[in-house]
Amino acid sequence: MAVYTHLTHDEIKDFISQYSVGELKTATGILQGIDNTNYKIETTQGLYVLTIFESRINPDHLPYFLSFMDHLSQSGIICPAPIQTTYQQTIGRLAGKPATLFPFLDGRGVETADITPALCRELGKLLGRMHRAGQNFQPRLDNPMGIAAWETRLLKTADKGLPFFEELSFLKNNWPADLPRGAVHADLFPDNVFILDSHIHGVIDFYFSATDFLTYDLAIVLNAWCFTPDHVYDEKKGSALLEGYQSVRSLSDIEKSNFQILARGAAMRFLASRLYDLTFHDPNALVTPKDPSEYIKKLEFHRDHKII
Repeated sequence: MAVYTHLTHDEIKDFISQYSVGELKTATGILQGIDNTNYKIETTQGLYVLTIFESRINPDHLPYFLSFMDHLSQSGIICPAPIQTTYQQTIGRLAGKPATLFPFLDGRGVETADITPALCRELGKLLGRMHRAGQNFQPRLDNPMGIAAWETRLLKTADKGLPFFEELSFLKNNWPADLPRGAVHADLFPDNVFILDSHIHGVIDFYFSATDFLTYDLAIVLNAWCFTPDHVYDEKKGSALLEGYQSVRSLSDIEKSNFQILARGAAMRFLASRLYDLTFHDPNALVTPKDPSEYIKKLEFHRDHKII
């Protein structure tokens, strides 16, 4: 369950009165999700999603996130671009927190059984298109979840993070300095992709997006999609993802030669986050922390195997 901010019908009605979307009919809390509060809104003109940004989202970064979503939408990527108010604003205030209205995206979330090599190939093509569009996105935001953030989280977990400092030191000393960059999603897990009629339909949840190496984003996606439920690498899915991606955007030789370390870093990023969330989990929180051991296994795999 992830409805953190409970709103009345009248509060939502007053908020959407700023938009040219008709009169409010119904508003239902969406239980999926982790970081933000979402309501499915039905008005006399259609369906929308109202998002209230909770404390884990840096409000200073919201303009970047929302502008990137709008940029991708204008580039032909199906994602919920923010709706402007009658005053041409995309960020409002609701219950003392920043909030935005989006169009409702058809489809359903991806389940484990949906993740076939064919779907991974589709995903690779979509990611390639996103990266090509992201290279033309002018605003810049240094990735706040870069190596420094991994180190901070491991330090705060004390002895739990200690076994991974040798790996962290290796990554810091060998991380590439100059690869193709652009705006990336940086969190394109299956629960952030919608499918419709067994095909990928759209992308949501851009609240970790930033300016970073395109190939690092590809490594994040490979780790999230191309391992079995037992966290064993699935070569057919991985090959399909990479083939689909390169049918849209070819990897340079330097990107290929650095892919192994980027995949190790992509595993470390989520290992550090999950270890931190597990260590400091509030037992009264609405969301159960994810098991970091999944990314320990993926990190160990990439230490010993070069995929590209």
